[in-house]
Amino acid sequence: MDYNDAAVQSRKCYELCREYGKSVIVMEPVKGGSLVNLPDEAQKIFDELHGGSNASYAIRFAADFDGIEMVLSGMSNMEQLEDNISYMKDFQHLTEEEKKAIDGVCEVFNNLNMIPCTACRYCIEENECPKAIRIPDLFSCYNTKTVFHNWNQDYYYNVVYTANNGKASECIKCGKCEKVCPQHLPIRALLGDVAKEFEK
Repeated sequence: MDYNDAAVQSRKCYELCREYGKSVIVMEPVKGGSLVNLPDEAQKIFDELHGGSNASYAIRFAADFDGIEMVLSGMSNMEQLEDNISYMKDFQHLTEEEKKAIDGVCEVFNNLNMIPCTACRYCIEENECPKAIRIPDLFSCYNTKTVFHNWNQDYYYNVVYTANNGKASECIKCGKCEKVCPQHLPIRALLGDVAKEFEK
């Protein structure tokens, strides 16, 4: 998802590292878990492979390049740990069929217009936001409602995430969040989109 993204520039970063003979460590190969629970159209593409887990394709994609020293993937339980070990212990490069499937999944995501926030929370750590807006949580609500049509997100937005914290419309556009965002997201503009969706 990030390899050819103009904002993240993973390809350019990787190519520069290789130009100077530096090895590479990849973080968040599954984008904070967002590449595990796929939209139906994307899931169908992987299901047709009759192969590994969704996470396995993301992690193997990241590990498939020359000079990759390590792929750091967050795991929440023993099942995820065992899954990761199963395909990394005896690593197999991606087949052409798998590469084509990954391209297809990326195309599905790119057509969904999701906010590509990985919920690293740098934007709200150490009181980064002066209005205490829970930016990653509001972006998650927005994505879940607009992409997966989960209407429970209105409740989460109004009751869980903004009852004791700032709403998207309260952003004063100071830009502190954007300076620390590793995804280089236009957070101030995106909060405007969130406000339009939830604060009608």
